[in-house]
Amino acid sequence: MKKILFIHDHYFKRKADKYYSGGGLPASIWQRYLAIFPSLVVVGRDGGELGEDNESYTISSVPGVEFVLLPNVSNAKSLIFGNASVQRACRELVAESDGLIARMPSRLAQLFISEAIKQNKPYAVEVVGCAWGGLWDYGKWKAKLYAPISALNARKVIRKADFALYVTKDFLQKRYPSDGVVTFCSNVDIPEVPSSVLEARLTKNRIPNRKITFGLIGNYSSKYKAIDIAIRALADFEKKGIDWQFEVVGAGDASMYHGLAHKLGVVEKVKFLGTKPAGSAIYEWLDGVDIYLQPSYQEGLPRALVEAMSRGCPSIGTAIAGIPELLSESEMISPGDWQALSRKIHSLASDSDFMNDLSRRNFDMAKNYYREVLDDRRTRFWAAFASFLDEKS
Repeated sequence: MKKILFIHDHYFKRKADKYYSGGGLPASIWQRYLAIFPSLVVVGRDGGELGEDNESYTISSVPGVEFVLLPNVSNAKSLIFGNASVQRACRELVAESDGLIARMPSRLAQLFISEAIKQNKPYAVEVVGCAWGGLWDYGKWKAKLYAPISALNARKVIRKADFALYVTKDFLQKRYPSDGVVTFCSNVDIPEVPSSVLEARLTKNRIPNRKITFGLIGNYSSKYKAIDIAIRALADFEKKGIDWQFEVVGAGDASMYHGLAHKLGVVEKVKFLGTKPAGSAIYEWLDGVDIYLQPSYQEGLPRALVEAMSRGCPSIGTAIAGIPELLSESEMISPGDWQALSRKIHSLASDSDFMNDLSRRNFDMAKNYYREVLDDRRTRFWAAFASFLDEKS
């Protein structure tokens, strides 16, 4: 029986013998690996005990998946001096495994891949974001200082990977190329959407003088989601005389954005809704959003944007990372340019024909990311990796 490690810098919390994720790695995600491998050992960060205030956390435990949680190794002390207990666990886990699946960027993944190379163990990488951007745009000088080192290390291990799966079609492949077997497959997981959803959207777009609802999904503590840019753009849009509201779904401390909205005189129109369960609750909310905003400073290929597009939602985003693979030039701005975002918002919100054109285009574009399409491609990729492990054993 193959023993496969899955490694990522993801915080898991535990309660009794169950493990919980803050959203990125719910129980449903493991099936894509368990369809090929009989079991999986997930290595992540130790987030401590699950508390009663952790309502946003969802179950990650499923039969066939074991969890090993390690201390944070991304802090300055660990980066400079290392962590003996983590390094020992790394050596032992790699020695007991038949192969690795490393989701990157991730400091833990870097450590385990380095050990896998030493022990001549095969490894595959899932490249879900930019190692440079994830640190450079974080906002702290220590992160900016480490960004070029992290990017260089990521390029080295991705180049040597036996298999590499990218969430973008082009952007991440160019920045972090691999000499191994390569495919692209977004982390989006959306079922086929009936045409009635698009028809309802087109009808709604034609309603005159209605309140326009703008939406955004993102952790309130993640500055790279640029919630402040959206608020500044909408405060400027306020002068156009069109009624609107802005709804943000996510977790974290929103006080900074409340303060900004209050300062700009739009606090009554900005709503922080907290988290919503993945699936039908998010889709129902998106069906009430008129224009989806993705003004991020850094992304891979944003899952939330694809989900919005699948509901026929007109969208505006930044011309970074994988977003140009989803949106056309008329729907994109430069990062941080709230004035351009305000202009795009006004142009779109005041033209129902333009909104309908984008609704149709986005609905059709999102079909490329339907679960059935991606599951088939992903399953073939992991089956090939499993065959490769058989040949190596």
